[in-house]
Amino acid sequence: MRMTKMRRGPVIAVGAALLCLAVVAVAWANSWVALPASRAVATQTPYATATATTPPNALPANNASAALAAAEREAAIQSTARQDMAGMTLDEKLGQMFLIETYYKTWTPDIANMVVGMHAGALIIYGKNMQDPAQLQSYIASIQAHANIPLLVTMDEEGGLVDRLGLYNFYPPLPSAQSLGESGNVALAAQAGDRAAQEMLQMGINTDLAPVVDVRGPDGSVETTRLYSDSPTTVEQFAGAYMEALQSHGVIATLKHWPGIGDVTLDPHKTLPSITEPMAQLESQHFATFRALLADDPGMIMVTHVLVDAVDPTMPATLSPKVVDGILRGELGYNGVVMTDSLYMQGIAERYTLPQAGVLSIIAGDDLLEGAYDTNSMQQMIAAIKTAINNGQISVARIDQSVQRILALKIRFGLLPMHDPHFPRYGATVAPGANGSGAHALAQQADARRYGQTFA
Repeated sequence: MRMTKMRRGPVIAVGAALLCLAVVAVAWANSWVALPASRAVATQTPYATATATTPPNALPANNASAALAAAEREAAIQSTARQDMAGMTLDEKLGQMFLIETYYKTWTPDIANMVVGMHAGALIIYGKNMQDPAQLQSYIASIQAHANIPLLVTMDEEGGLVDRLGLYNFYPPLPSAQSLGESGNVALAAQAGDRAAQEMLQMGINTDLAPVVDVRGPDGSVETTRLYSDSPTTVEQFAGAYMEALQSHGVIATLKHWPGIGDVTLDPHKTLPSITEPMAQLESQHFATFRALLADDPGMIMVTHVLVDAVDPTMPATLSPKVVDGILRGELGYNGVVMTDSLYMQGIAERYTLPQAGVLSIIAGDDLLEGAYDTNSMQQMIAAIKTAINNGQISVARIDQSVQRILALKIRFGLLPMHDPHFPRYGATVAPGANGSGAHALAQQADARRYGQTFA
C-alpha cells in the first residue's frame, strides 16, 4: 500500500503556531524515512554515477512531530521564495514563467537573449540539441552558468517511444509504460525511475516531463504504449513508483497530461481533440490518477490541449480557467506548478497565436508556459502579457502567484538556497567533475551572481 504524504495546506497553520520548536528541525535533518515499501527498490546499475542527497520531500522517521517538521520546512521554502521574489523586477518575474526551447547544441546569442536578456526560467531538451553526452553536458552547463536563477532543465524521459537518452544511444533504452504495466511488477517501474533519474542528472537535467498518468480508454489512445494500463489503480501504482523514484534522487517529476487523454484518438500536436464522457466518468477515470498521486507531492503537472465537453466545451483545457483553476486547483486542491504543453501545437495554434495563448494560459491558472523557441517569439509573448497587465486582464498579483510557485519548486529541489539556517540545501548533485551542474553548485553560483560576487 502506498504511503500517503502530508498535504501542505492543512499542516502549515499548525507549523506556524509551533515554529519555535527548533528541536524538530534538528530531528528532521538527521532522520529520514525511505520510499514506501511497495515502491522502494534497491537498484544496481552501471550508470549510477549521480550522487543523491536527502529526498526533497522526505519526512523524519520515528518522530511524532513529522507533520510539524514538514510544515516548518514548507513555511521556510515559501518564506524564501517570497524574499527572493521581492527583489525581482517584473521582467525577471515574467522570464521565470517561460520554458524555452532552442535549435542549438552550443551557447549562442539567441539563447543569451532568452536566458540572460529575458530571464527564462526553464529549458526543454530535444533531440535537435543532442550530439553526444559530452556535448549535452557542456551545452546545459553553459546555459546554467549564465543564468542568475538556475533553470529547470527538462526532458520527456518516459521510456519506450518517448526516451530521448535511449533513442540517441546515450544510455540503454528504458522500458515503455505499457510493458511495465503488463509485467505486473511495480518494482520494475521504480527501477526504471531510478535509472532515468541517474542518467538525467549526469547530463545536468533536473526535471523529467514524466510520468504519463493517463488511463487507456476502451477504444485505445493516440498515446499507445506510453500508457501503463486501462485501470486507474494500476496507473497510480506504476506511475507513482516511477515518480517517487525520480524525486528520491532530486529529479522533479511531472504528471501528465491533465485532464487525462488516455482515450483520445486524435493527436493534440495536429488538431484539438474532444473528451465527450460525462462528469462521472471524468472523475472515475481521467481525474482519478491525478487525484491519487497528489498525495505523493509531484513537482509539476502538465496540462494539454483538449476540449472537455462536460466542463468547458469552448476553451482548450490548457486555456480554460474552469479546467485548471476550477477542477485541478479548486476541486483537487493542487497548488503546485502547472505547466502547459507546447503552445505552438496545432491544438492551440489553429485557434490562437502564441502571444494570445500565453495570456490566456496565465488567466486559466497556468504557471510555466512552454512554446517560446527564439528571441522573437519570447519577446512577442512577453509583450502580450505586459499589455494584458496594463489593461487589467492580468494582475501583477497573479504573476507573483506563479513566480512564487516556480521559485518554491526550485528551492524545494535544491536549485536555489534556503534562507532559513535550520534547513540545509537539498536536492541531488552529480558526481564531482561530471558537468558542474549539480543542485548545490548551481545554488552557489546563483548566490554569487545575484549578490554581486565573482564565481570562477
